[in-house]
Amino acid sequence: MNVLVNVGSTSVKYDLFEMDTEATLATGRVERVGTANALHVLETGTEVMDGSTAMHALRGILAHLTRPGGPLPDPAALGIVGHRVVHGGERLVAPTVIDDGVIDVIEECSKFAPLHNPVNLAGIRAARAIFPTTKHVAVFDTAFHANLPPHAFTYAIPHELYLQQGVRRYGFHGPSHQFMALSAAEHLKTDLSRLRLVTCHLGGGASVCAIENGVSVDTSMGMTPLEGLVMGTRSGDLDPAIPLLLARGGMSFDDIDQLLNRKSGLAGLSGIGADFRDIEAAAAAGDVRARLAIDVFVHRLRKYIGAYTAVMGGADAIVFTGGIGENSALVRSRVCDSLIYMGIALDPHANETRRAADHGGLVEISAPRSPTKVLVVQTDEERMIAREALRCIVGATGAIKSVRARPIPIGVSVRHVHLSRADADALFGKDYELVRKRDVTQPGQYVTRETVDLVGPKGELRGVAIIAPLRPQTQVELAKTDAFTLGVAPPLRESGKLDGTPGLTLRGPAGTIAIPSGVILAHRHVHMSPAQAAAYGVVDQAMIKVRVEGEREMTMGDVIVRVSPAYTLDLHIDTDEANAAGLTSDSVVAFDGAQ
Repeated sequence: MNVLVNVGSTSVKYDLFEMDTEATLATGRVERVGTANALHVLETGTEVMDGSTAMHALRGILAHLTRPGGPLPDPAALGIVGHRVVHGGERLVAPTVIDDGVIDVIEECSKFAPLHNPVNLAGIRAARAIFPTTKHVAVFDTAFHANLPPHAFTYAIPHELYLQQGVRRYGFHGPSHQFMALSAAEHLKTDLSRLRLVTCHLGGGASVCAIENGVSVDTSMGMTPLEGLVMGTRSGDLDPAIPLLLARGGMSFDDIDQLLNRKSGLAGLSGIGADFRDIEAAAAAGDVRARLAIDVFVHRLRKYIGAYTAVMGGADAIVFTGGIGENSALVRSRVCDSLIYMGIALDPHANETRRAADHGGLVEISAPRSPTKVLVVQTDEERMIAREALRCIVGATGAIKSVRARPIPIGVSVRHVHLSRADADALFGKDYELVRKRDVTQPGQYVTRETVDLVGPKGELRGVAIIAPLRPQTQVELAKTDAFTLGVAPPLRESGKLDGTPGLTLRGPAGTIAIPSGVILAHRHVHMSPAQAAAYGVVDQAMIKVRVEGEREMTMGDVIVRVSPAYTLDLHIDTDEANAAGLTSDSVVAFDGAQ
């Protein structure tokens, strides 16, 4: 299990995931952190808790998760704690296991994100104290933009400021832009490496990103999250002389900071506040300042979309997300209607009526023949961060890349033996009871402390695992390379279907037996409970395909579905298949449909 922690200045958000299936086990947030009467907002309601510090809030969250009947009965089952960190600078450009050195770098980057990194660090320190033996991973908002070209990240000021102090464009909202890009590629059925996308994250914070061939090549936020679009309370782009003018007029640096970060943007323009819904309503009622706020917001956004389309030499799709991007048909139409020269044509009815949340998280709102598609995506930054944290620990196959596909966990099946009662007696002594060593994924089955040797015409394999409980007939499951070593030629079979299979010799401490049949290459198969089979839309004995999305991408077909109330979700492949695909028992693959 993974828990994702996102600590803000006055709130702590969390999500608990079972990453084998990416099921959300719990989600919530604590508001008014810094007070003794913080509000814990749950899916079922709210409750008051001590939120005096991030530490108090996290202890309250842990108590809630581990309550009787809660989703985390044993805190030791928590595999990873993922932390969202806004700024990683140039040194932390990928998800990173947190240690004291990483904490020092995050602290150094606080000068670029003074409103975010210090509170992110407070959450990290509190969580490490509460979960001292659990791995903690930092996932950075800036990381997706780590490959910006120098001409895009460099400011036209003395170059020494970059070399000596790191003054440059970094970009933010990385997980959201990445999610939008992956969603667009899946919807358009085109590899991301072939697409040019302009992705627009429009919420309280807002940014635009130019993504060419899967890589961020420009983005609107800069060294800090203050640059770029008009935001809820942030000014976005501004003549640099304005802060100087204010300072010369007697305003302190802290007051200027507050003005630009907390009192500007939509709130400052409208005089109403930062909630775009309120501003839209006021504009519709004739409020002049509200109309101006929308005009400035739309103009700035349209300008960036046009500029980024020019930077890439065209765009295959414009993608909207965030509270405004998903819910404001007005903004989308105002932005896109003037971009028809770029090949953008909206479907007005789809724009007004279709919501991403009602259609699996993505809708297309462009006209059918529009050369450039317009998409609205329900972003899922939390899931992206949880995946990145898992990949950091497990490797590339620890989480799937697809945003819409369902994951299936892998169980690599090493060579092993299932024994009958009679053969166990012959190998270990009459009525010998095999000793449980560890459980395997399927309920009720376990590896024993005892092992046997396999002897074939050309060689032998020693110390082969036994999986109990005992069965009516002895069965030996091998990989093809094992069969070559032994000099046998077993067929590809489902477990239990042993007619016409070869035999070999088994050697144990009390004796040796020659089985006349029972040696197979196990057909790849996936175990599912009836509920899981229903969720995946398959039935017992169906054939499915799965997609490996790690460093060795491939599709595996002919996967047999086996459904039973006694099963839990697990795809069994042998060691040869796992090695070819770069998979381990910590990996997952993407369900790719029925054959």
